[in-house]
Amino acid sequence: MAISIIDINVKNLIPNPNNPRRDVGDVTELADSIKEQGLQQALVVTPDHEEHGERLFRVVIGHRRLAACKLAGLESVPCVVRELDAKTERELMLVENCQRSDLTPLEEADGYQGLLDLGVNVGELASKTGRSESFVRGRLRIARIPADVRSGSKAFAQLSLAQLDELAEFEEHPDMMRELASQAGSNNWAWKANQLRQRLKDEAWRVAVRAVFLELQVPVEEPESGSVWSIPDGCGFCDTFHGRPEDLADWWKQWRVKHPTDGPVVRVADTTVYAFPRMSAAQIAERDARDAARERENALAEERLDRRKRFEHDATQLRLVWIREHATRFNGGQLHKANTRLSLLVLTGTDGYSGLIASRRWDNDERVLDAYNALTTSPLPVIEDGDVDLYCEQNLTELHRRQNVEGAANRELLLILCAQMEAIIDHSTWADKDDITIAQAYYRALEDLGYPISDEETKALEGEYLPAEDEEAE
Repeated sequence: MAISIIDINVKNLIPNPNNPRRDVGDVTELADSIKEQGLQQALVVTPDHEEHGERLFRVVIGHRRLAACKLAGLESVPCVVRELDAKTERELMLVENCQRSDLTPLEEADGYQGLLDLGVNVGELASKTGRSESFVRGRLRIARIPADVRSGSKAFAQLSLAQLDELAEFEEHPDMMRELASQAGSNNWAWKANQLRQRLKDEAWRVAVRAVFLELQVPVEEPESGSVWSIPDGCGFCDTFHGRPEDLADWWKQWRVKHPTDGPVVRVADTTVYAFPRMSAAQIAERDARDAARERENALAEERLDRRKRFEHDATQLRLVWIREHATRFNGGQLHKANTRLSLLVLTGTDGYSGLIASRRWDNDERVLDAYNALTTSPLPVIEDGDVDLYCEQNLTELHRRQNVEGAANRELLLILCAQMEAIIDHSTWADKDDITIAQAYYRALEDLGYPISDEETKALEGEYLPAEDEEAE
């Protein structure tokens, strides 16, 4: 491989289109240094093509230095000229750029992918860049994010490495990937990611359930959208199954013992199996006269309950994870403001609510312990025999030790107060006006700490899940 050093006019040097680093950044300070001391390190270039009788060279290493030289007004710069094949050229650029802390994960990922396309395997990439093979595979996963996903949001370039990894989870589901990418730069990213994961989990459950019925030779009816609860002609009220797909066959056998008539109707929607037994003419007439109104009422109630439960599950997980990840970063002012607000809330409640101490649940101690352990990175000991609650002797001893650690008292107070709040909030909170005032006060305290309230949580706090006025009257 021939190597030579020559001075080349900057007009004859062109950027490399395959350079992993897309932006050289601010080169003002480097340009000032070059003006005073000259360029101390030659660029590495390779011949490109001729234009107007002059040879042009493609920059391999030194894009930032070239930009600074141009800013400094240099007409020519020293260059190491190397004849390079495409594979070696990309390897040099990737290795050199991987040593810089400002190379973005996406730029690094695209660099790996470019070499992979040229036949370099994962092991070679890891060896040449000093990374682990699992690290390289993770970056290659990010590189596979399609161009239409990257260009679908103006804030895509702001995504963190963790968010890019989350986006790559959905590479087999391009529509979901685009849906999540559309939330770049908003407070709704974590909410949407959890929602999409749950959607995939639910779909996997439905596929497994349908496979069980296929093996049992039981046909599954495809109802029209929104009609899964409607009773088929000649059938009675349905029984439902929400369990694990592997338990479905046993459940079905027991159900058939109770309902041996031919022609039952089976439907599958969301994460529920609906089994409708066939009825006699007399039974149909009696049922229609007695239970038609109740059927509609129950269906609506179950639907509302399911929506509230799903929302509460997602919202709780979002709050717990956020507090746990940020607890050690709150400053003194944030802790003081949040602790003051939460302490008053715990002691005195809100208008229409007597306070949490006066309204303890029968299982409050266990619920607070569960919430505290979800909020902290160091869960309290779990006692195998006897009562397990926050205020048993072993846990109290540990709590007091943590509170006496230098600088930890306010943070531990915050975690205990938040655990008490989490213990009192459940799906029923969002269907009661007075209970929502408690949730509103809690969210105000979290907002003081910097918690990003998603659109779905905002709607719930504004009464999205409250029953209609006519329902309350009934």
